[in-house]
Amino acid sequence: MHDPFQRPSLLSVSLVIESPCLFLNLAGELDLCSVDEVPREDFSWRQDLTTVLVDLGELSFCDATGIRALVGFGRIHEAQGRAVSVVRASPFIWRLMRLCGISDRLSLTPPTSTTAV
Repeated sequence: MHDPFQRPSLLSVSLVIESPCLFLNLAGELDLCSVDEVPREDFSWRQDLTTVLVDLGELSFCDATGIRALVGFGRIHEAQGRAVSVVRASPFIWRLMRLCGISDRLSLTPPTSTTAV
């Protein structure tokens, strides 16, 4: 039964496996209401996966809960021996990640924009 008070998800999650990479693409808003949609599977049975690429190019909003979910996702895969990289974050989200101190926990590629952050 449809709950009329339930907020529709504003986060789109795409998870693609193309050995040796696992690609996670997040689009929309990653916040308290959508954080449970971030995958938690460790794919421990996939020994061929060596790299995880988290693409935030279409992520328009992220709060502290979302940052925590990204760090947790990274830890899950680092525990499997995989390198985890975050790419295409907007200048706002990239700056938020830096301010939250996760640049030492996830490999971040700074935005290519000339906008100062």
